[in-house]
Amino acid sequence: MKLPGFLTCLFFSVGAIAFAQNTNQPARNLAKLLAPTNPAGKVNPADFGKTKQKMISIIEALQHSERTSGPGPESLLPKAYEFREDVGNLERLLTSNAILNAWREAEGRGLFNEIGKFNGMATKGRGTGQNFVFEWIVPPQVFPPASNQLANLRLVPENEQRNAESPLSERESLLHRELVKMMEEKERGRALAKFENPPATDAMGVTAKEAEARWKKEMEAAGNPVERKPNVRLEGKVTGTPSHGTGQRWRVAAKILNFSTHPAEISVEVYLLGQTEKKGSYYVMSKTSHPLKLLANETRNLELHTREQNSYKKKADDHDGLSKAERAKSQVQFRGYVLVARHGKEVVAFAGSDQRLVGFANPENEDSPLTKLPAF
Repeated sequence: MKLPGFLTCLFFSVGAIAFAQNTNQPARNLAKLLAPTNPAGKVNPADFGKTKQKMISIIEALQHSERTSGPGPESLLPKAYEFREDVGNLERLLTSNAILNAWREAEGRGLFNEIGKFNGMATKGRGTGQNFVFEWIVPPQVFPPASNQLANLRLVPENEQRNAESPLSERESLLHRELVKMMEEKERGRALAKFENPPATDAMGVTAKEAEARWKKEMEAAGNPVERKPNVRLEGKVTGTPSHGTGQRWRVAAKILNFSTHPAEISVEVYLLGQTEKKGSYYVMSKTSHPLKLLANETRNLELHTREQNSYKKKADDHDGLSKAERAKSQVQFRGYVLVARHGKEVVAFAGSDQRLVGFANPENEDSPLTKLPAF
């Protein structure tokens, strides 16, 4: 029976999607094993064992895909590297060559057991019964930076291991030159990443490390007033409600102002509260604590979010004991925020989105339910 054109296209599309998913998941799993390694600063004998085990894990993954009618190693490996944007072109090429050479040698010599695990003993082909081992292609003493790189590893019969004193062959010398270029590529990649992703700074362009150094300097100049109670004020504002732009979350901006003439070290607790629809019970949507080192007269801003709106719905509905019909109509409600600043254990400032919630934070309110509210 001849199928209508649109049905043929539909079946083809579904099949293509299924094929892509079947290919992508093994590739994503393999990609986790292909994370690049920084060049070795010096020769460390332990690096050989780590690199060898990493190579074994990779070729076992390739063998598993081959044995279970998944993508073949020659197609799975390039696909996996598509999920590793942190690997340069030359490193990808050299490492892929080393991996595929090791897998082909292991597969051809029967070095995998009946469940696909590498055991190093040849069970077929020339040299049956012989042990195979991994070794560095370019010895560590010749080029230390490559003494922890997959691209510099090969699988050989145990009785054919290189002599430590042997000069490099022409092929090994060529790889040596390529490994030098690969290290230069990795260095360029790190420099570019540093340029494109500089250390986070505050509104004044100051990094966290710079801010810490300045805070310590001012603390010393002020006589290290660690125990001196700071004059702090808290302000808050709801700046976003559930929408596409907020990721279906409520957003709150908090402002911490240090009016002291000396630096201060405090912690600020932020509670974002919800309220169930039927019973009106309060619950904690989010609670976070923020240790802050503030300069004299410094203002610090924080931005807080709830989780996605509907992630609270089931627990809120369960708490209210809603029927199926009521659950279909109920909505998650945001009640407000509570801010509490502490200097050590002492509350030095508090705020809330309305008077009732301000009362929740007041340390003199012995009946405050704040610390007893359930978290949904």
